[in-house]
Amino acid sequence: MKRSVFFITRSAVVAAIYFALATALQPISFGPVQFRLSEALVLLPVFMPESIIGVTLGCFLSNFFYSTMYDVIFGTIATAAAAVLTYLLRRTKFLYILPPLFLNAFLVPLIWVADGSDAAYLLNFALILASEVIVVCLIGLPVTLVLRKALTRAGIQFYTFRKALAAPAYFRDITRGETAKTVTKIAPF
Repeated sequence: MKRSVFFITRSAVVAAIYFALATALQPISFGPVQFRLSEALVLLPVFMPESIIGVTLGCFLSNFFYSTMYDVIFGTIATAAAAVLTYLLRRTKFLYILPPLFLNAFLVPLIWVADGSDAAYLLNFALILASEVIVVCLIGLPVTLVLRKALTRAGIQFYTFRKALAAPAYFRDITRGETAKTVTKIAPF
């Protein structure tokens, strides 16, 4: 199979997980006070660049089906920009956490300002920032670190975004009866 098929498949799996989490937790994932657990996936670009497309598509689909058109626009832009900046800041120790926190906190409250409701921007900013701190820092970061460690132990190889399309698929080398140990490091932890 072509390597781009694996890239697209991994992106689709991330999008499906994002959408499934947002759908399963729909009552708390949307609205002025939101706790979107699927936003924890926005840290995956630290070691898996194809997840940029996955989280963006997952955010778009969940907003399209369950929220307003303003959320489709501003929420998807915030998540896409956060995923790209997380990838670009992946080499800086824990600085890659900041884009999801602040981009969502600045851009998502624009939904209620653009929607014409009288919700206070600063109140929504504070509420979304608090939920992003909980989701990204307290849930997403530990899950990302554990997932990366588990995938590394399983012999999964990681690549930069330029090499991701041309890279071989994630695989385990079981021809020699052992797990492959070579993994390209891209983000210091």
